[in-house]
Amino acid sequence: MKSKLSKIKAWAIAIRPHGFVTTLVSTSVGAALAFYHGSFNHKLHLLSLIPLILIHTGTNLINDYYDYILGIDNDYLSTYNKVKDIISIGEIYRTGIICFLASIPFGIVLSLYRGWIIFIIGSIGALAGFFYTAKPISYKYYGLGGPSIFLWMGIVMVWGIYYIQTGIQSWYPVWVGIPVSFLITGMQHSNELRDYENDKKKGLFTAPVIMGFEAARYYYYFLIGSAYISLGILIVYKLLPYWASLVFLTIPLALNRIKTVHSARESKDLTGIVHKMASLNAIFGLSMVISLIISRFI
Repeated sequence: MKSKLSKIKAWAIAIRPHGFVTTLVSTSVGAALAFYHGSFNHKLHLLSLIPLILIHTGTNLINDYYDYILGIDNDYLSTYNKVKDIISIGEIYRTGIICFLASIPFGIVLSLYRGWIIFIIGSIGALAGFFYTAKPISYKYYGLGGPSIFLWMGIVMVWGIYYIQTGIQSWYPVWVGIPVSFLITGMQHSNELRDYENDKKKGLFTAPVIMGFEAARYYYYFLIGSAYISLGILIVYKLLPYWASLVFLTIPLALNRIKTVHSARESKDLTGIVHKMASLNAIFGLSMVISLIISRFI
């Protein structure tokens, strides 16, 4: 029993469930936006959420697989090094592939509801997740991780969920997804900031390595600030209801994260920054969802 529980715990570490907050935030905002406009089907939402979580899980596992076999993450940074005594690197890879394949039937079913554009976009998104670190593309190592996260984890996901729920193809959910994209990209960038010293030593060209640590810190401030500025613009131009101003109550939390990055002098100073960013994303997203639900009834 002890061995079984240890393996369960190891898999819980390997899949990095704290990162799922990004998928949950984007899908919840898209669904709440649809609800705000009078459309929500919980079965369709579940059918949408499951494949996205599977793709996210597959991305995390394949990411760790390539980071490990390429010798990119050291003992301090690597997720796999925490579980390698219980889970083999081959199991990590096979499970990642299984997760990607398991998402396909859900994409087909959703396409029967809303057309093959859903399957096509979902497939491209899955490939973007796989080749985030997978050879021969490995675009994360060339400073393109952030732009991909901004596009796929934020605005495309919000747009996709809104479209699945309403059947309406519109630019509206794209604009609403922009604050979410900025904050999620901030989370991804904080991860690369934490890995800066190791990535530079390994000869990788992540955004912080390309920019330099100091400039990368200012870029982090820009991402966090832009999330709130773009939200304010959406409220001023009435693309979001005034109740969305509730989200600004999370600014003290954002300033706390900025303070952590500002005071960091080396990678070890940023050990917990990704988890802190995950909690900020969760509260930011929940505030948006609550504000949209309230606005539906008032």
